Amino acid sequence: MSKEYEVTIPGQFPLAATLTIPEGSNEKCPLVVMVHGSGPTDRDSNAKGMPMNIFKELSEVVAEEGFASIRYDKRGVGASKGDFYETGVQDLIDDAQAVLEFAKSHPNIDAESVILLGHSEGSILAPYVNEKVPVEGIILLAGTAEPLADTMTWQREAIINDVRSVKGFQGWLLRLLKVDKKITKMNDDLIEALLASDEPVIKYKGKKINAKWNREHIQFDVSQPLQKVTCPVLAITGTKDVNVKVSDLEKINSFVQGECETHIIQDMTHMLRKTDVEYSISKILNHNKKSLKQPIDAELKDIIRNWLRTWKSRCVSIDKSEMLVK
Repeated sequence: MSKEYEVTIPGQFPLAATLTIPEGSNEKCPLVVMVHGSGPTDRDSNAKGMPMNIFKELSEVVAEEGFASIRYDKRGVGASKGDFYETGVQDLIDDAQAVLEFAKSHPNIDAESVILLGHSEGSILAPYVNEKVPVEGIILLAGTAEPLADTMTWQREAIINDVRSVKGFQGWLLRLLKVDKKITKMNDDLIEALLASDEPVIKYKGKKINAKWNREHIQFDVSQPLQKVTCPVLAITGTKDVNVKVSDLEKINSFVQGECETHIIQDMTHMLRKTDVEYSISKILNHNKKSLKQPIDAELKDIIRNWLRTWKSRCVSIDKSEMLVK
């Protein structure tokens, strides 16, 4: 059981958040700070038409293990102030840092026992936050070990390969219409428009684009702060994740200076659910919304539970040894 408290994190733009405290704890609790993936998602990892509910479910998982957690509405989303479209990568890092420092000051929180948990883009942001405010553990779910721009290039190439591999009449029609070349041209035109502007938001083909965020991701290479991580790390990716490369788990393991535990979950997608759909970027992306009717993967939850138990027992052992030295 746990109790949830609505809190507001002060800053350039106040952020609305939920602080979850396990009930029945007579001591200060270790803390898990949840850092979002990309898109206009709220504290539960939900966006319009995409109710992922990832952080809501994980807050319950960590509470069962005696951990407090804090999850927040992104800038300009839900009850948080600001403009989502004007928010850049550095702004997202600053917001996550503000949430972390706010929660550490709470009387029920053990400020020396903090874990950052990032999903997707949150796995890029978390190492940067740790660089500014070192933590005692990091969990990276569906993360990457390279600049997001490189990952997006890989995604685009996968989509083009998907288009070219379609057979039958549909494949003939796609080739006739030169859809693969149109995808490439549209992306090149968008990049040109982004780089030609210094505005935080631009209009491209009538659609609002968060230009500042896109431009800044060219400058942020997560492999750099990963090499400064000395705390224990848990990194998990699924074999049906078409948003990031499963092979990046090996890179994360090689970059991190501390103990790093990695897991590949068979058939798990970027939504942290399993699917029996074949590995195809178009088919899995089309299936993602349907998969959200199910809770996040039980195997993923068990791996996180076990890692948290090990992490907690290690911290208790360290505390006891320090007491003996004194």
